[in-house]
Amino acid sequence: MFRQYLYKHIFLVPIICGAFIQCMKVLLYSFLDKRIAIGRFFQTGGLPNLHSAVFSSLSAGIGIKYGYSSILFSLVTTYSAMIVYDTMRLKGEKRKQVDVLNKILSSLDGSGAIERDQRLRVLHYRPLDVMSGVLLGLAGAFILM
Repeated sequence: MFRQYLYKHIFLVPIICGAFIQCMKVLLYSFLDKRIAIGRFFQTGGLPNLHSAVFSSLSAGIGIKYGYSSILFSLVTTYSAMIVYDTMRLKGEKRKQVDVLNKILSSLDGSGAIERDQRLRVLHYRPLDVMSGVLLGLAGAFILM
């Protein structure tokens, strides 16, 4: 009955997969940090990646419901691939900007105005983060549907 409900209301599949991914992320980082990392629930970055999981589960759900040769599946899958690609590219550009800002900050370091703890950090998406998100999103869609 639950599967029939999800089949009818397909928009719930990515929402459930996204919530599961975030809960999994909290558990993983709590284990690694040896403290409860509830703040990770509200972060999209890290292992596994939320964007890739949500959009891959949406693509798989559309494929299951409407068929893999449908126009809707082609459209959603293309859109999902663009989002995952842009997520990787955007974070790469953000890293370059942070590197430049850190160089500027280190040149000001001689005046003693900026401490080492105040250096900028950037979260980056590794290919493993994105691929694990894609695989978990696909698995979640196939399990739920």
